[in-house]
Amino acid sequence: MLLKLLLFLFLASVEFSCFAQAKLDLEKLTFKEDPRILVKNHKKSADPTEPLTSLPAYTTYDIAGYHFGPANLTEHCFVSFLLNSIKEKKLVGVIIGFETDAASKAINKYVFAKYGKPVVLEAETQKKDKNKKPYLSGSAYMWKNIKPQITLFLSKTYMVEDGKPVENTDLVLINNNVKPSYETNFKTVLDRVIKTYTP
Repeated sequence: MLLKLLLFLFLASVEFSCFAQAKLDLEKLTFKEDPRILVKNHKKSADPTEPLTSLPAYTTYDIAGYHFGPANLTEHCFVSFLLNSIKEKKLVGVIIGFETDAASKAINKYVFAKYGKPVVLEAETQKKDKNKKPYLSGSAYMWKNIKPQITLFLSKTYMVEDGKPVENTDLVLINNNVKPSYETNFKTVLDRVIKTYTP
């Protein structure tokens, strides 16, 4: 009896371990997935309004198992699964934040190589701060319809840490037709994001 119990516990732990290590490629999302399943077993917050899109979202910094193509998410990344509404909870988009210089550069290299020339919403330019020290401005790019009705945005900013610029990148995948979650001048969330990223 004890042997059967130990065998059961061992098999259960192996099954849990395999599940916990399962990888989810965020680039391959079809937006037919249940977002509650995507964040199951991850610490998350349920945000009523994600600032860029105005949509409700499940946001997590507990990113074990998530990746975007060949780019693994590191401890300084986050994922926000965008929902059409708090009530229906249908997946309509995802935001992935790469908050370290190395991760940001890696995802930029991959996205530009795979998807080619984007629409430039805001070009990166060299500017000077109040001490005449040069720095790079933020930039934003768009690849429309990388999949049917799905648009990809890449937005890059620079933060100064220990006197050095650190590149940060946000990727946004959004359904082209999703409506804002409240009354607004924008017909779609896509329109809102384009306007936000365009100076």
